[in-house]
Amino acid sequence: MMITYNLSDKATAFTTTRSYGRDKDLLCPELRVPAERFARPHQVHGTVVRQLAEEFFSLPENIRTMLLDGVDAVIYDVKDACVGISTADCIPVLCYDPEHHCAAAIHAGWRGTVARIVIATIEQMRLAYGTNPEHLRCAIGPGISLESFEVGDEVHDAFRQAGFPMETIAVRKEKWHLDIKECNRMQLLSLGVLPENIEVSPIDTMTDDRFFSARRDGASTGRMLSGIVLR
Repeated sequence: MMITYNLSDKATAFTTTRSYGRDKDLLCPELRVPAERFARPHQVHGTVVRQLAEEFFSLPENIRTMLLDGVDAVIYDVKDACVGISTADCIPVLCYDPEHHCAAAIHAGWRGTVARIVIATIEQMRLAYGTNPEHLRCAIGPGISLESFEVGDEVHDAFRQAGFPMETIAVRKEKWHLDIKECNRMQLLSLGVLPENIEVSPIDTMTDDRFFSARRDGASTGRMLSGIVLR
C-alpha cells in the first residue's frame, strides 16, 4: 500500500506504508517500473544533492551504489524509473516541475532542514533544468508532527541560530517541540513556490502505526520510500 499526491497526471508521486516499505519487488510492479530502474540513495542527514540521468541506469550496480552514497536529495528527468528517498519520521519533500518534466526527492530530517536542503535542491534544479520555483508542484509527506517532535535545547538553538522564526515553528512544553514540516514548507515559499501548489500531509508517523517511526520503534526499524515516477 502507498499514498499518492496529486501533482500531475504525468508523474506518480508516492510514499509507501509499512506494508511496502522499500521492497522493490513489491513496489516496482505496482508502479509499473522495471526492477533494474530502481534507485535510492544511502542517506547521511547531509545536504548532498545528486543529479541522475538516463545513463545512470546502464552503469554497473557497484558504481550506482557509490554514486548514491552519502546523498540526501536526488534530482532527475528520467522517465519510467522509481527514484526515492527513505524516511521513518524525517520529512520527505517531493517536487515536480511540469514545465521541464523533472523531479526532486528530498530527505529532510532536522539536520537537513536546518541546513536548508530543500533550498539547495531546488537551486540545483534551477541550474540543471532551468526550473522556475513558481511552476513547481510540491508535496511534503508523512513525518513527525509538532506534537510528537520533542527536542532538546541544542536542537532548538540550532534552528534559532540558523534564522528560523522560532515563534512560528516552536512551542515550549516540558521540552521544546518543533514543526519541521512547516520549516520545509517555509523554505519552498521563500523560493517562490505558490502556497496552493504545496500539499502537506497531516500524517504523524510517530502516532500512525501504518508507517515506520524511528522515534517510536527505534533506529533499527524499517523505512518508507517516497519518490516520483515520471511518465
